Amino acid sequence: MFSDDVESKMQKKITKHIITGTLLLAAPSLIVLLLLVIFNKLYLGTALLAWGCVLFIGTVFGWRVFYRLKRIEDHLQKMSEGQQETPEGKLIDPGGGAIGDVAAAVQRLENSWRLERKTLSDSLTAASILLDAIPDPLITLDKQSRIVFANSAARNLLAESRSETDVKGRDLSSVLRQPSVLAAVEEVLNQSEAIAIEFSLADRVEQTFEARIESITRTKFSEDDAAIILLLRDITAQKNSEQSRADFVANVSHELRTPLTSLIGFIETLRESAKDDPDARIRFLDLMANQSDRMARLVQDLLSLSKIEMNEHNLPDQTVNLVGVVDSILSALAPQAHKRNISFEVKLTNIDKPISGDVDEITQLFQNLIENSIKYSREKSVISILAINNPEDDSVSIKISDEGEGIAREHLARLTERFYRIDTARSRELGGTGLGLAIVKHIVNRHRGKLEIRSQEGKGSEFTVTLNYALSPDLSKTL
Repeated sequence: MFSDDVESKMQKKITKHIITGTLLLAAPSLIVLLLLVIFNKLYLGTALLAWGCVLFIGTVFGWRVFYRLKRIEDHLQKMSEGQQETPEGKLIDPGGGAIGDVAAAVQRLENSWRLERKTLSDSLTAASILLDAIPDPLITLDKQSRIVFANSAARNLLAESRSETDVKGRDLSSVLRQPSVLAAVEEVLNQSEAIAIEFSLADRVEQTFEARIESITRTKFSEDDAAIILLLRDITAQKNSEQSRADFVANVSHELRTPLTSLIGFIETLRESAKDDPDARIRFLDLMANQSDRMARLVQDLLSLSKIEMNEHNLPDQTVNLVGVVDSILSALAPQAHKRNISFEVKLTNIDKPISGDVDEITQLFQNLIENSIKYSREKSVISILAINNPEDDSVSIKISDEGEGIAREHLARLTERFYRIDTARSRELGGTGLGLAIVKHIVNRHRGKLEIRSQEGKGSEFTVTLNYALSPDLSKTL
């Protein structure tokens, strides 16, 4: 139970106590023996011998008593310091008597303390796991704004995934350089009122957070106790969604207002100055038809996008013959390609299984991509449609490459945004609504696929769609 060094120190203390205790216990007997010698009732030699026997017996019994008491004292000292207790089931002092009763009481105290420590330790472990599982960054601070605790999300965001021990004790300003947050923390420390503020982190990808700072209510605080709790909530998606919604309404209004204004102008002209001019009437009717077709396409694309987004979280339950879908699209778009002397190079023979998907959405996906390639390719060029099997995840990649003008790198990341156009005038001239690639992106997302866009200015663009094969290998049963 005790190390050699501790045992040696214990022996020295016990020896000291035994000497002192034995002398104190033997003092009365010495006085009695001396009185007997003075009154000639006992010889001096006999008295000395008797007192020596008293000292010896007192030393023997005293050593045992003091040793047992010292073990109990040392054990209580270790318990108070939080050191290792006696292994469960092992007695501090197996002896009997009053000292044995004291040892048994200490043993009961230790067992109770051991149980409480285990319960507390389990609770702290569970609390730490729970806080680490919270997806939002959470930090507690002491009264000097030093970090007492940071959960896993906070360490990943602010401390480059360092361990809790590396973060603990650091000043908040060293991991979060946001004056508004630091000022809010200082204000809560002084006034104990909860504060919620918004701030942005732009050192990496720009993110917007809502920080909520609250004081922790306690009757007494030590220097290292947590006094403030700081909870960060990522509201980037919410902000982007709000902005996207506002942009969407503005774009739809603008896209519909332009052709609608033209139609109103043409109608007024036909009613007034051109009502008796057959040539002007024919010309204006053609223009009105173009504008109404443009609005119809826009409304149709908006309805398609809305429908796809509503079902985006539901996996399709059909299987699709991809080769048949692409062949039908090429047949439908052949006249449009023929007008610009564009030819197709198709290599889909290695697709021997159906894909999992919705046939209408898959048709719309590839029709949008192939039609875009026809619109933006150079005349007398070739559009390549190539299938690549991915056996590692049982999927197929369809690569559509054109020989157009290409797309500048700064535009690639935004191509699938609603109403985003590189050349607005040319897009409208070609009949585009600005929603084609947004529809493609959402269809791919619904099918749990992947869309990759690569382009080089002056050499053309490459759109690659990766989709999962269906479980059924029979192409004859697919749509």
